[in-house]
Amino acid sequence: MILMIANVVAISTGAAQSGAPSLKTSESSSRFFDAQARAVDGGTLMAGKIPIKLWGIQPIEGMPAQFSVNVRAALDAALGYNKVRCEMKSRDVSGVVAQCTNSFDQDLGLYMLQRGFAVVDRAAVFGGAFEESYIQAEKDAQKQELGVWWQEGGRSSENDGSFMMIAGGILILCLLGAFSVLTLIIMKGFQKVADVQVQSMNMMARERALRDKEREIFATMLDSEIKANKSKVEAYLVVYDEMLKDLKDPDKKPKYKKAGDIVQVQPAMERSVFDRNTDKLDILGDQLSSEVIHFYARIKSTPDYINLDPEMPIEEAREIVQTAYNRAQRMDEISDRLIDLFERGGYAIEEDSE
Repeated sequence: MILMIANVVAISTGAAQSGAPSLKTSESSSRFFDAQARAVDGGTLMAGKIPIKLWGIQPIEGMPAQFSVNVRAALDAALGYNKVRCEMKSRDVSGVVAQCTNSFDQDLGLYMLQRGFAVVDRAAVFGGAFEESYIQAEKDAQKQELGVWWQEGGRSSENDGSFMMIAGGILILCLLGAFSVLTLIIMKGFQKVADVQVQSMNMMARERALRDKEREIFATMLDSEIKANKSKVEAYLVVYDEMLKDLKDPDKKPKYKKAGDIVQVQPAMERSVFDRNTDKLDILGDQLSSEVIHFYARIKSTPDYINLDPEMPIEEAREIVQTAYNRAQRMDEISDRLIDLFERGGYAIEEDSE
């Protein structure tokens, strides 16, 4: 049901002699395409002879060669050996700017931001559906000191290396001097230290229990929101399936031809639980948290609308409705996968059987 867009590799007159492939889309095709690609750097793929710049991110420049190699290897690992699916944002003589996902539906730009191998192109994402998730991914990588953020800390440490060696030597001398005194104190107060250790272990156990409880509550709330959104998507699919049937019926005049109609581009879904708890996503684990981020990156709190004027050609109206329907189907598939992951992780709400 998904439209296969811009998935044609054409050979131009000049390229026919050199054997160089290029991506080519017809005027009737939309902006989506599939391609077999390899990483060139942290923000660019190469499909045949056509460079594809990942939308929404900027590669890190001015870093050591080893860092650049690590970044490219990470992007290659995310690509694997399967084709990528891309949504073209713009193109010119130098290549294509597109938002791409791998065979596991991972947004490659978001993937690089999460690992600190790129920074957000804020001019590109400003005001869009992906602005918040992209910026949050960059902040999370910075907080965890991943990728470029760790490298910056490493260079700062090297600049202060001499000072740290001197300070370390002084500290060692102080520790050796204090060791004798501490030994006497420990020998006299061993039982007291043992009691403190027991108290510390009990406190750590309570903290673990509280964290597990917090994870259970958050995961349950998120699971409930995802299931509610799935119900909205299913209702949306029912409505627009009927609209598609109406548009495809050659013996029946479409309703919009009488007084016009409005197409809601996306289902109206909730994301309040996710938005309030982005700082807790790590407790779900790497895989599940990444899947959740990719799911909510597709959700707009306020959906867009397109007017179907009575004079609009029926082919154009049918394509608009079909595109909206296909997107909703994809959201339905992703929500099914998320619900299954929550059930396998033990986070799902148990529904009472009547």
